[in-house]
Amino acid sequence: MKDKTFLDTNIFVYAIDSSGREKAKSQKARKVINEYVANMNGVISTQVMQEFFVVATCKITKKLSVDQALEYMRCISVLEIVYPDENMVFAAARKVKKYQMSFWDAMIIQSAQVSGCYFLLSEDLQHGSEVGGVKIINPFA
Repeated sequence: MKDKTFLDTNIFVYAIDSSGREKAKSQKARKVINEYVANMNGVISTQVMQEFFVVATCKITKKLSVDQALEYMRCISVLEIVYPDENMVFAAARKVKKYQMSFWDAMIIQSAQVSGCYFLLSEDLQHGSEVGGVKIINPFA
């Protein structure tokens, strides 16, 4: 089995952001997503899908329609999806205290950890750090 890697929300947002401000990041994000879809070793969580929907339809310059966002989410849902439960919420809350991070970042790391991912691709967390056995990689660094 190939090593699994968790993909954070920002990877998907850059992939669809057609505003042109971050063209290089957009191209890199699409390449990364295609690789993990093709190899079937990418993992996301329902949190990633929720955050993507909000950002894609409300927060980027060239917003997607609800239908476009839903179609994109259908496409990325071929990846393994982590469904949080109460144990994950409690574990993430403990990470907040231990690592002094936001709850939402802790939930992303907890999702990566529970799904057996060693790597977490994210622009939002400290590149090269390791939390709970999950190594953070900024694919745009």
